[in-house]
Amino acid sequence: MLILNLMMRWLHIFSVIAAVGATVFMRWVLLPSLAGLPDEAKDLLLKNLSKRVRILIHSAIGGILLSGLYNTHLLWKSSVFPYGLVYALKVGMALGIFWVAIFLTSSNPKRAAFQANRKKWLAVSLTLAIIVVALSAYLRTLHY
Repeated sequence: MLILNLMMRWLHIFSVIAAVGATVFMRWVLLPSLAGLPDEAKDLLLKNLSKRVRILIHSAIGGILLSGLYNTHLLWKSSVFPYGLVYALKVGMALGIFWVAIFLTSSNPKRAAFQANRKKWLAVSLTLAIIVVALSAYLRTLHY
């Protein structure tokens, strides 16, 4: 059981690192690098990246959800007030991050207007991610 607990903790942390790392890369490395390129080159690069980024982000979300539910099951019974409230806030923000990530990586043409504001939505996602990580650290202190 100890091995499974450790593997789930590792999966959770690794998935968050992958998702947040991809977001940081796209916001502060990729988008500024695209600024000087012609529109055709930008579109081709984004098209070539989109499938790989989609697989990475969707896998990370799956890992976060799977390991998060498992870890919550382990820790819920030893939590103290206000764990439930903070946890609900954290999960709500995480779902917002997932929503932004899924829309930004979507291949559906209906998402083009949303994707046109990548810079703004990546910044929103990173802001929420910073808050979620801070809430997660606080939640670790709310156990007896």
